[in-house]
Amino acid sequence: MDNILYKNIIATITYYDVLDYPLTSFEVWKHLIRYSGDSSKELWSLTDVIEALDSPVVREYIVQKNGIYFLFGRDKLVSLRQKREYISFVKMRKLKRIVSILRISPFVRMICVTGRLSYYNCDDDSDLDVLVVYKYGHIWTGRFFLTVFTHLLGVRRYGDKTSDRICLNYHITTESLCVPTQDIFAAHEYTFIIPIFDTGYFSQFCNKNTWIQNFKPHHTCFRIIHTLTMFDNVVTKNIRLFFEMILSDKAMEKRLQNFQQKKIDKNPNTNKEGALILCSDKHLVFLPKPHGPKVFEEYKRRFESLELNF
Repeated sequence: MDNILYKNIIATITYYDVLDYPLTSFEVWKHLIRYSGDSSKELWSLTDVIEALDSPVVREYIVQKNGIYFLFGRDKLVSLRQKREYISFVKMRKLKRIVSILRISPFVRMICVTGRLSYYNCDDDSDLDVLVVYKYGHIWTGRFFLTVFTHLLGVRRYGDKTSDRICLNYHITTESLCVPTQDIFAAHEYTFIIPIFDTGYFSQFCNKNTWIQNFKPHHTCFRIIHTLTMFDNVVTKNIRLFFEMILSDKAMEKRLQNFQQKKIDKNPNTNKEGALILCSDKHLVFLPKPHGPKVFEEYKRRFESLELNF
């Protein structure tokens, strides 16, 4: 068996160890990442991965319990995953109820769950991360009213109000479906993404984000209609179109852009070291403390500490 595959398997389990998320054999194959020394373009079958997981070389570093794989000494992750799956199931039901109302918000075309909820790894105090797609040319108006609606519903995350609150930190448009943040953490995020509300853009989103395969070579987008996905009905669509008819003026978009841009510029998080803030007519991204760099550094430390001897 190829040593490169062994190292990629251990690298994958190590990366998800940082996220406290042990993997099944199928998940190891599906989310396989390339360790830094792998410059090949090779793909492996699920059978290859299952055989490699059972090899003495890999078993020197990896443990299996109840069909779930993790690093030595991390047995607690198995029960933790089960606990978090139940918590996340409850939160997902809450999010779906919320989104069933938010889909009337003007210019919204898709709302997807991302973050820890998308792979059912939430704690009790976790928020609800979403990626929102708006009709091109109306991202500022769309964000403004979606923020207002979530606030009126009492579900907007702000300050120390986090648990079961929607985090509106990632906004794109129908003409900019390729996400601007493209690293290993983003690849992880968008392999688990679930469209909760879709007006027909999720397949296009998949087509625009094939860059994920640079980090996860076995990634294929889930194009079959997800059981959690809601679509328009006559009532919600007509309400949204009514709002859009009133708010479609370009001058309105410009005024709301100026208003929000001033608030963004004054926000102390905007100028924090390491913050990732993108503001344009195509992307509105607000990550004052991006998780990606921290996760990657910890992954490198844990992977190197294994001192692989092959």
